Amino acid sequence: MNMYIFNTTFAVQNDSRKEWEEWMQKTYLPTFRDILPDVSYDLMELMSFREDDSTNFSCQWRCNNPDELEIINKYSSVLLNNLNETMGEKCLHFSSVLKEHNF
Repeated sequence: MNMYIFNTTFAVQNDSRKEWEEWMQKTYLPTFRDILPDVSYDLMELMSFREDDSTNFSCQWRCNNPDELEIINKYSSVLLNNLNETMGEKCLHFSSVLKEHNF
């Protein structure tokens, strides 16, 4: 069975980091934990790309099937649009989907 990862990378301005962290803790993460309790995630700080005024993070949801991936994609769009409305340019983001390959 292949594993799928729904990855969203966030570029958060440092002066807005607390606001973003609160949104992650109260909105983004609980939404997916409630909808898909068996899907795990990792939240990482990117160390290879640094800017003085912002910090980059990667949130990776580990899915066991395409159905879980589709649910995350659907709800993520809504949540990230809401984030755009509240934080605007203070938090930029993009999402990508990865599929595990075993050689």
